[in-house]
Amino acid sequence: MSNTQRTEECLANFSREKVLKKLISNEHPFVIDVGANMGQSVKDFFTIWPNASVLAFEPQSECVNYLQKIKDKLGYEDLEIIESAVGEEDNVKGVTFYSHNIKSGVTGYTSGLSGFNKFNLKSRDSINLKKMGSDSKEYANYISNLNIERKVSCLRLDNFLRKKNVSCVDLIKIDTQGFEPEVLKGAGDYLNSTKVVLTELMFYDLYERKLSFSDIEKYLLPSGFELFDISHISKNPSNGRTDWVDLIYVNKSLLTKLVD
Repeated sequence: MSNTQRTEECLANFSREKVLKKLISNEHPFVIDVGANMGQSVKDFFTIWPNASVLAFEPQSECVNYLQKIKDKLGYEDLEIIESAVGEEDNVKGVTFYSHNIKSGVTGYTSGLSGFNKFNLKSRDSINLKKMGSDSKEYANYISNLNIERKVSCLRLDNFLRKKNVSCVDLIKIDTQGFEPEVLKGAGDYLNSTKVVLTELMFYDLYERKLSFSDIEKYLLPSGFELFDISHISKNPSNGRTDWVDLIYVNKSLLTKLVD
């Protein structure tokens, strides 16, 4: 069987949802969603595991309000929503967070691109910036709607989980626009007893900070994880590079049980 045939057969039999269901067969998993945004992943998790308990962290009040509406509408009784970012230290006084009013939507702006890292106004990978001349009125208007500061609270995950008497975690999902290393560092020893980590990793220069595998694996590998799957690849149509990927890391102890 050729590599192409192997890949085609895999794609025909597996999706990200099927892979996660195979990895976590527990009907009542404990799932942590860091960067829950508008509830896209929350819905996915309750579709995969209807009896899951989901702890959703989201620092943007507009998104939190929308998450609450989803919870009430869809009857997610075991969804707990925490209005806070997650990082390497507790900071209830607030830390600087950047929003970008570049597209209308439920929240009135592109909430999914907001985070602790500024947009890079000199980005070579930004499709929008490439379409505009730097001396154009359109460009001036565009950048005036970027990097709008607000203060959000931030907590360290392991401290929070200890207060809740959580013993182990089935899955941690992280989508924080380049803040993933800080989230992983703040998870502390809980990573050792976590089964699966689903995380985004950004390579492009849309923000002033971009990451590589080593930035997250310095926390994941010592905790017993190995890369299991690249479940999504986002390609840049303007230059052919890979902008970002979704990754599934699995604790080796879980892989051993699957093999056995």
